[in-house]
Amino acid sequence: MEVPVTTACTPAMIRKALSRIGKSHSDVARDLGVDRAVVRGLLYGHLKGARGDAHKVAVALGMKDGVIVDDTTPIADAIKAAIAA
Repeated sequence: MEVPVTTACTPAMIRKALSRIGKSHSDVARDLGVDRAVVRGLLYGHLKGARGDAHKVAVALGMKDGVIVDDTTPIADAIKAAIAA
């Protein structure tokens, strides 16, 4: 499944939004199925979100433009989805 996202939010904006809705880094990590350290690393600038789970979180939170594809999606299909988005 692919989820295109195009809005770019800053880490500070996301931290503030999480505070406003009463959610933690752990809540985000659990919802996205990733390690809490990945979410924290992105929100405090230690990770760029270029690959793997960091990319998934950055796109899902609106920190970068990108496409999230399921891990079982063949690379060729993922590339086609990214080009089409």
